[in-house]
Amino acid sequence: MYNDFKKSGIIHKIIQTKIKENYHNFKTALDITTFIEENIKTLTKYDKNNPLKAGIAFPVGISINDVAAHFTPSLNNNPYLNNDDIIKIDFGVHINGCITDGAFSWCPSGKYNELIDISIGATNLAIKKSGPDVVLGDIGEIIQEYIESKEIIIDNKNYKVKSIYDLCGHNIAPYIIHVNKAVPNIKINYKERMLEGEIFAIETFPTTGDGLIYKSEECNHYMIEQKNVNNFSDNESLDKIFQDRSTLAFCPRWFDFEIPESNHITKYPVLKTKDKSMVAQYEKTIYIKDNGINIIN
Repeated sequence: MYNDFKKSGIIHKIIQTKIKENYHNFKTALDITTFIEENIKTLTKYDKNNPLKAGIAFPVGISINDVAAHFTPSLNNNPYLNNDDIIKIDFGVHINGCITDGAFSWCPSGKYNELIDISIGATNLAIKKSGPDVVLGDIGEIIQEYIESKEIIIDNKNYKVKSIYDLCGHNIAPYIIHVNKAVPNIKINYKERMLEGEIFAIETFPTTGDGLIYKSEECNHYMIEQKNVNNFSDNESLDKIFQDRSTLAFCPRWFDFEIPESNHITKYPVLKTKDKSMVAQYEKTIYIKDNGINIIN
């Protein structure tokens, strides 16, 4: 299993490099998304006749400015990229369900580069402090202290940076992007520990605002969670989704039919900051080994 995680991580790193080399070609959110999806399919040797063998782990997230997470573009909702946008690019690769999850932020003009650097610093510090038997609540405290020790100036205005409270990292298992443990972004009394052999996505979200987010009415991320797996033979659409995605996340753009309203499907709405403040994100996937960690991507 570790070898499959490692393979997905290598592909993830290759695609990260390709994205950055092609920044100048991207005019819309869908330009980035299509580029990433095509590269994932090519490099994983995606087979539409065996769709769960390897491929896209979840819909590519292109979350811009005050959007913190869970937005993926479509033909009907495809934002143009502006010079001063802060763009979070979040994508996943899987090999036999073994998911590498990673994200980074890009601001074409460089206006928000200080905020982006804070997200990189916070995530890297959290990774440095990770390892077997580490208390996950302690990681949250480390992240919050790092982020909230920072102040930045944007357009001659001073901002005390905050860590978004309601977003966190998570552990990963084959075909399951969020298992049963969180990696908090704030100090909380959370005594769960990292254990040898576990895979974690470490991600941080510094913001120029108060750190509060809300679920918008828009939704384009969906998932059939493990607890909801059942026989879908009586619903052709559900059965098709499950055959293609199992418990991996999906979006409407991938299907030629409406996503059915069903108790089997969980919705993950677009998340935005309540005060419309800017957000950066940086994410890596790590493996907990007996004496430390390996960074997968």
